[in-house]
Formats: sequence, C-alpha cells, structure tokens
Amino acid sequence: MLQNSNPSPVSLEFPVLFFHIVLFPPKYPNPEAQNPEMSLQACCLRFSIQFVERLIQTVWKIGKDGIEAGTNLVPESVPRPIARISVTVVASAVALFVLKSFLSTAFFVVAMMGLIYFTFIALNKDNGPRGGGGGGGGGGTTPVEDSLEEARRIMEKYK
Repeated sequence: MLQNSNPSPVSLEFPVLFFHIVLFPPKYPNPEAQNPEMSLQACCLRFSIQFVERLIQTVWKIGKDGIEAGTNLVPESVPRPIARISVTVVASAVALFVLKSFLSTAFFVVAMMGLIYFTFIALNKDNGPRGGGGGGGGGGTTPVEDSLEEARRIMEKYK
C-alpha cells in the first residue's frame, strides 16, 4: 500500500490511487521523514500532489453523480447497465465536443492576436528611429537624446 506520513483526509478511490502509485511510487527509506523541516520545494510538491488528488476525486464524484442522474432519466424498460453505459458514452461525447470547441476558439484567438501583432509590426517598420543605420558614429539622434540635449540647453541658459 502507499506509505504516506500525512494521509489525505479524503479516502482514495481506484483512479486516484492508481494515478498516485504510478506517478509517485513510494521511496524507501524516506529521508524527509527524519527531517522535521521540509524544504519549500518538498512542501510545494506535496501540496500539488494533494491538490491533483482532490481535483481528480471531485471530478470522479461529479461524473458518477451525473451518470447516475442521467441513468435515472432513462425509462425503466432499458436495463440499468445498458442505460448507464449509454449515458456515459453520450456524456463523454458532449464533454469532448465542448472541450474541442473551447480549445479551437482559444487557438483561433491566439493565432489572430499573433497575426494582428505581426501585421502591425510589418506596417510600422518605417516609424522606427531614424539614423545612419548601423551602430556607431551615425548622424541621427533618438528622442531621448533630443530631450536630454534640450534639458541641458535650458540649464545652461539659467546658470
């Protein structure tokens, strides 16, 4: 079984237990068990593992309750195991459709933002700093240099 010095208050069901054992196998011996001061990294890791466990448990419970509620909507003439499987298939199809639509919309928005950004950059290339080109003894000045030069002239005027 899983060796954990601080078991989570919620009992682990099969998918969460399987997930935890496969991704985070128990280590023997545990050097953190003797050290009362856990590092920040170990603390964050333990918190994230517990968060993922609770998230999976919550999703699993909501899914089971939803399938049970959907099964209750199916007429009694349909055998319960067949009704439960049918409701599960339909709910999975709807969930995947919604997820696909959301991801498609998000990727479209990101792609359009990138296209608009690169178009803006391409159309405004001539608005950059004007100067001799390369870097060195060029003839042009930047707006910052212009404002500094103007400030110097004003200060010299009032000395």
